[in-house]
Amino acid sequence: MEQRLSITEARKQLANIVDRVRYKGENYIIVRHGQEAAVVVPMDVYRRWKMEREELFEVIREVHAANPNADPDQVMREVLEAQQSVRRSLTE
Repeated sequence: MEQRLSITEARKQLANIVDRVRYKGENYIIVRHGQEAAVVVPMDVYRRWKMEREELFEVIREVHAANPNADPDQVMREVLEAQQSVRRSLTE
């Protein structure tokens, strides 16, 4: 479940928000001045995102090392396209 809260409301309910995230797996988007500013997610979600991010950067480093003369921006575009393709296939 995902909920949106103003930063003022999040301050008032922080302990409750942390408990709901930790024990119920809920997600909260914190809004400041009408703009999404932060997200509170369970630690396992954060750790998975962090690991996936590092894996992505490792792939980018490997591709770049294997193609030292390639345009780094083009390498990045191609890796990101491949990543999006894999993600789409996992949701279909």
